[in-house]
Amino acid sequence: MVSLYAVSNVIDLLQAEAKRDKVPTLTPGDTVKVHARVVEGNRERVQIFEGIVIGCRGSGTKEAFTVRRIAHGVGVERSFLLHSPRIDRIDVVRHGKVRRAKLYYLRGKVGKSARIREKRQAVASAVPADRETATEETPESAES
Repeated sequence: MVSLYAVSNVIDLLQAEAKRDKVPTLTPGDTVKVHARVVEGNRERVQIFEGIVIGCRGSGTKEAFTVRRIAHGVGVERSFLLHSPRIDRIDVVRHGKVRRAKLYYLRGKVGKSARIREKRQAVASAVPADRETATEETPESAES
């Protein structure tokens, strides 16, 4: 008789094997380019789908995300499994600044009102080497 514990171990091993190694962290509001493999007859080609991530769901190997874009004036949404072998790669073009997990409100917006502001990264201010030496010498000269 096979125990349930052994079955769950096998499932965990299969899921760990199916997971991708290099997966970018996707958050809602990010603009991404998804390079998906499409099978047409006996040929296979890579199709790029660029849009805004409007939601992420699931965990582990079942993790999925939905991408929305406007094509010829019509909103098109497509869901992708993050660890699917049908996805060639995912490029994050920009990170969006949003305050909610699901951006379904974008479905009712068109044009400029559908834009999402870009999240700005804080740049570390590097102090020039000249200033560092000047600040170190100043206290010594004040003591003497």
